[in-house]
Amino acid sequence: MHQFRVRCGRANANAPVRRSTERGATLVEAAVVFPLLFVALFAIVEFGLAFKNDLSVGHAAREGARAGATFGNDPAANFLILREVEGTLGAAAIGKGTQVEIYNPVSGAGDTYSYEPGYAGGCDWKPCPDPDSLVYTPPTWAPQTRDVSAPFTDRIGVRITFTHEWITKFFAATSDFSHDVDFQIEPQIFDPV
Repeated sequence: MHQFRVRCGRANANAPVRRSTERGATLVEAAVVFPLLFVALFAIVEFGLAFKNDLSVGHAAREGARAGATFGNDPAANFLILREVEGTLGAAAIGKGTQVEIYNPVSGAGDTYSYEPGYAGGCDWKPCPDPDSLVYTPPTWAPQTRDVSAPFTDRIGVRITFTHEWITKFFAATSDFSHDVDFQIEPQIFDPV
């Protein structure tokens, strides 16, 4: 019976020593794993936001080109396209310096507009393509000159360049996302058959 007590005494004496070594190993493992876990978590958030902004820019370019195909030769077509792009990019928090190019994909003629909030009298685009604005700048490829007669209409292109700002600045401070879309302008004048 005496031997049994000694064995139990030895086993109990070793138990606290074993637990403190396990506790130290757990702390070391946590010190190694937690930073890696946080880096992975921030990378997921960072790239998720960048992916969302890239998708928003692509969507805005499609909506702008689709609007341009619909507005055709309306004198305010470029301004209406920019308003469509601005509304679509609201999800990506459109920022100062975002550029939108509205152009003819065949000839290359067109204009580039920069988003400048509060630029002039309610026009947030520089140069201002709003015919009703006091600071109106006529587009190089004037909407009135666009061919809208069936069956062969002009094409219209919209290219958006958006500057994405990285949160952690670990990968880069900023990155430019650019999307380019062009559509056939919808006929507004039909030739009789």
